[in-house]
Amino acid sequence: MTWYAVRTKPGSQQPQRAYEVETTRSAKGYRLVPSLDPNISAVEVSLKRGGFTYYMPADMRVVRDRKKTNVWTKRRFALLLGYVFVSDAEKAIDWRKLEEKTPGVEKGVKCRGTPMPIPESDMELLREMEAESAEIAEKKLRFFEEQAALKSQTRRMTSSKFPTGTLVRITKGPAQDKHGHVTGLSRDGRLKLLVQKLEMSVPFDSVELDYTEAAE
Repeated sequence: MTWYAVRTKPGSQQPQRAYEVETTRSAKGYRLVPSLDPNISAVEVSLKRGGFTYYMPADMRVVRDRKKTNVWTKRRFALLLGYVFVSDAEKAIDWRKLEEKTPGVEKGVKCRGTPMPIPESDMELLREMEAESAEIAEKKLRFFEEQAALKSQTRRMTSSKFPTGTLVRITKGPAQDKHGHVTGLSRDGRLKLLVQKLEMSVPFDSVELDYTEAAE
């Protein structure tokens, strides 16, 4: 079995958008729903459909959800931008079909017009880098999930201790010794206070309950 490097076209190593048909009760009776499979790129889809044996080394990363900032997911990216590998393990490679009729493929990497084989030691190194990337991403994901759970728990405790309308005294920071009323929690878990008609946010551990209003 021999592996060969293939240049890809810009953007082809990103996930390919597809459309699924969903039945509805509208007059048309259906609608097209866009979907995106993050686990396979557009060029991999083309190579698979073309019957090629391929390998695109992946770099696993942990990314934050754009809408839900406390949600983290693993995303697959190309480890070598601009390159994939094809093999003659199952059958001889049809280079004309690969280069001219496979979407996302630019051309094979050649030396004096002949496809250049990649040493197995280099392929093994890429597999090790891919495995290391996946392991690091898994550790990062667990860490971020634990931090998100802790943050959620802290928010619940803070909301319970300092409900909206509670009078508090700021114990440290630029506004130390000023009094204010709790108006809620900010997205990062800080207390939102109304201090002398000005709204500000402070860490929950920099305030204490003020009982003077209740005593009066």
